[in-house]
Amino acid sequence: MTVRPLRRDAAANRERVLDAAAEVFHEHGVSAGLEDVARRAGVGVATVYRRFPSREALLEALLSDLLQVYLDEADSARARPDGTGLAAFVRTVAEVQATPRGCALRLWSSPAVEELRGRLHAQMELLIADAQQHGTCRDGVTVGDLVGVLVALRGIRETPTSTAGLDWRRHLELCLAGLRP
Repeated sequence: MTVRPLRRDAAANRERVLDAAAEVFHEHGVSAGLEDVARRAGVGVATVYRRFPSREALLEALLSDLLQVYLDEADSARARPDGTGLAAFVRTVAEVQATPRGCALRLWSSPAVEELRGRLHAQMELLIADAQQHGTCRDGVTVGDLVGVLVALRGIRETPTSTAGLDWRRHLELCLAGLRP
């Protein structure tokens, strides 16, 4: 059975709901109500439930979309011929995480996206190997190291306003420098 693409208005509603969900979950946590998401999206609650029958389904859709963005970026980064793809990939992922949609990274361990996560890990391993081959990444760096860097950067961005002087981009560059030989 083939899956028909969404009508243009249905696709637009889906994106509005996902954008609103990202904002609401970013502001109020993942336990925020779907009514709040619907209100923010400017659609009825039934529209939200028609596309996403539960909060978990909505969160999984957010994470799946986010992981697909990361996979696409990994593909682009792997096309760089000079070993700079790894750093470009990490910078882009960090920028995406700075957006409300990036809050979905909190669901990294969700079983619903295991296949996408596995594909992303494989791409990251290839980026690391390429960077090491070109001498732009030290030996021994793992996917876990990169995930740790990205999680740490998210934490820096989410620090209370009393420490707003922390610049996550500066910390990103310090981390990338630490990956170089």
